[in-house]
Amino acid sequence: MKDTNQVQEALESKAKKELQRVVDSFVIELNKLNNTYRSPNFYHMTESRSTSAKEFSCIRPGCVETILKDMLVEAYLEPMVNKKTQELLNKLELI
Repeated sequence: MKDTNQVQEALESKAKKELQRVVDSFVIELNKLNNTYRSPNFYHMTESRSTSAKEFSCIRPGCVETILKDMLVEAYLEPMVNKKTQELLNKLELI
């Protein structure tokens, strides 16, 4: 690696792959349910079952993976990279 930008990119790539494994695992289990019981045309997503719950949308099964991946990347990528950066610095005994 030539510079710190490449290190940062490598850490981001590693974090994204870790998040993708979580999504892949979920999608595999979801596909098992679909194959066993039914294959829905859409998923109706709401915050809760209460009448005042926020409704997200009717999600096509093919979009679930993308939505989950984007949701996890938005929520976890930065803290994961920060933690992996700190772990790397600790191993190198720079800080």
